[in-house]
Amino acid sequence: MRASIPISAFVAAIVGFGGTLAIVIAAANAVGATQIETASWVTTICLAMAIESLWLSWRT
Repeated sequence: MRASIPISAFVAAIVGFGGTLAIVIAAANAVGATQIETASWVTTICLAMAIESLWLSWRT
């Protein structure tokens, strides 16, 4: 396997996560959430992505 394949996958994952994170933080700011509430939103997104990744990995 060429080294560019895992590197491309890693970059895609980071960009995808970063985009989602930016949207969640902007939404939290728009509704006037506190820092603790924003952290809770980010934690929830991280856990949801982890569970979804595990489910998709085991399914295939």
